[in-house]
Amino acid sequence: MVSKLLSGLLLASALAGCVDEPNMSSTAGLTFEEFKARTYVEPGTGLYILDWDTPVSGDEQLYQVWEATQQGALAVYNINGQDIIWSATQRKNLTYCISNTFNGNKQTVIDALAKAAEQGWEKFADVNYTYDATQDANCTAQNTTVMFDVNPVNSNGQYLARSFFPNSTRAERNVLIDNTVFQAGGTGGIPLGNIIGHELGHTLGFRHEHIRPEANATQCAEDTQFRGVTTYDSASVMHYPQCNGTSNTLAFTQRDQQGVVSIYGAPLAATSPMTQINQPMDGATVGPTFDVVASVVDTDLMKAEISIDGVTKGSLTMAPFTFHLTNVAVGTHTIEVKATDATNQVTTKTLSVTVAANGGGDGTGDGNGTGTGTQNGGVDDNDVVGGCDATGGGAGGLLLLIGLAGLVRRRR
Repeated sequence: MVSKLLSGLLLASALAGCVDEPNMSSTAGLTFEEFKARTYVEPGTGLYILDWDTPVSGDEQLYQVWEATQQGALAVYNINGQDIIWSATQRKNLTYCISNTFNGNKQTVIDALAKAAEQGWEKFADVNYTYDATQDANCTAQNTTVMFDVNPVNSNGQYLARSFFPNSTRAERNVLIDNTVFQAGGTGGIPLGNIIGHELGHTLGFRHEHIRPEANATQCAEDTQFRGVTTYDSASVMHYPQCNGTSNTLAFTQRDQQGVVSIYGAPLAATSPMTQINQPMDGATVGPTFDVVASVVDTDLMKAEISIDGVTKGSLTMAPFTFHLTNVAVGTHTIEVKATDATNQVTTKTLSVTVAANGGGDGTGDGNGTGTGTQNGGVDDNDVVGGCDATGGGAGGLLLLIGLAGLVRRRR
C-alpha cells in the first residue's frame, strides 16, 4: 500500500506565462509501461513525481498507483483512516540541517526556514523545528542525526521546492530547493519563506486545501485521503492559487492556525502575532503608488499598523491586511508593519523599497477585501488577488503549482 506523499511547488515566470495542464485525473487505458514512461523521474533521487507533488518510490509502488487509476481514481495516499502526523515527542524534535552546497545562497535559505518555522508554524502550535548547524557538513539523506535535510537541487524547471509527509522514510525526508529560486524573479514574486511555509505544512501532515470538494477544483483533482480539520479555506497557505485559490502569496491564514492547533495543540506559552510582508519583495523598485500586502494571524490581535520611515500611515484590525500607499516620494524608504495583540505583544516586519517615478507599476489589485480599520496618509484596505485561473490566463502571468512538482510530467 502506498503511504508516502511528498510535495513541491512549480512556478513559471511572468515571461513564461500560464502553462496549460491537461487533465490526468484518470489514466485508464494506458498500459503500465506507458504510464511509467509518461511519469516524471526526479533527478538525483529517482523518485517518480505524480499529481504535481506526490513522490512515489520504486516501480512496485508506481504499479499500485497505475492499478488504482485503471479503476478510475488516482489513489496514492492511503492512511486507512489514521492521521499521518508526528507523535508528541517527534513534533518537538523536528531537527534539520542545511547543506553547505547552497554556497552563497545559504543565508537566504537559513532565513527562509526560520521564517516558515520559528515565525510561522511554531507560533501557531506546539511543534518545534530546530536547525542543527553542526550537521551541515554532512547534510544528506543518510544523516540520521537530524529528522530531515535541506538541500539544493536542479530539477530542470520541474519545481521550485518539495518536501515530505511524516510517514516518509528518512531517505525521503528532505526539503529540496531548486536553484532557480535564487535567480531574479525566480519565485514569481512569492517570498521564499512563504514557499517554505507551504512545504513545512506538508512535513506536519497537511494536504493541499484544494483537495476538498468545496474547492470545486476539478482541474486539480487529487485523491480523497484526507480529513478536514477546519472549514474550507480558499486562501490557505496549502491551497494552489490556480486551483480556485484566492491568495497568490502563500500567506498564512487564521484557519491555518486553527487547523494546526487542532492537530498538535496550541503553543505552551502565548506568542506574539505571526506577521509577514508578502508584497512587495525586499529591495524592490516600485512606483509612487503601490500596495503593501501583509499577513497577520493572532487569536487576540488588536491592530496592524504600517509606517514609512518611522511615520505611521494607517492601521487595520482584521484581514485582508493590504495597505494602499499613494504619492510616496521618489527615493529609498523603509516600510514597517507592526502587529499588536491584546496583551501588548508586538511583532514588526520591515523591508526596503526604492520608489522611482516610473518604477515597478503601482502594485494595486482589483479584489474586494473586507478589512476594517482607520485610514490616513493615503492608506486603504483594498484586497489584492492574482495568479493563474483555471483557464490558463492570469494576472501577471504567474503559474503556481504548489506542492512542488512536474511541468514536463504534466497532470494527465
